[in-house]
Amino acid sequence: MSSIEKRFYGVGSSTLGTMRLTGQMLSMGITMVIFSFSIGSARITPDNYPRFLTSVRTAFIIFAALCFSGIFASLARGKVR
Repeated sequence: MSSIEKRFYGVGSSTLGTMRLTGQMLSMGITMVIFSFSIGSARITPDNYPRFLTSVRTAFIIFAALCFSGIFASLARGKVR
């Protein structure tokens, strides 16, 4: 919010809220796709714990890579104000 003028605070706030909600929905979608490919329609029981843990590790790796790329995108933006 510090990079926009005061007269655009409403637009900036609504854009920020929209991007947060979109990110939450996208991350849940990615997580569900990973779980679907790894576990399928099986229930998460002790028999399926290894497949569940594999899918959780895969999700963490994917999201860590996305966060890491976000760091570089933020650094590439440069100094604002």
